[in-house]
Amino acid sequence: MVRPEIQAEVDRVIAGFRQECQQVLEETARLQSSLPEPPEGWREYFTRRIYTALLKYKEDVEAVVGAHLAGEEKA
Repeated sequence: MVRPEIQAEVDRVIAGFRQECQQVLEETARLQSSLPEPPEGWREYFTRRIYTALLKYKEDVEAVVGAHLAGEEKA
């Protein structure tokens, strides 16, 4: 079972990543019309930006997993 405080942290991380993904996707039309296509192509460019956004949450995810495991050891 996931403790409520851990679930709240999971929800926070997911919400932050969701917001970053939406921001990148909302920029597609504007950037495609104002910039030359990157050498790797638009699909790879925007995919890489979303992967990079996900990496921002790596430490948060590690902390959530650590806190969850620590809580299970106490139970």
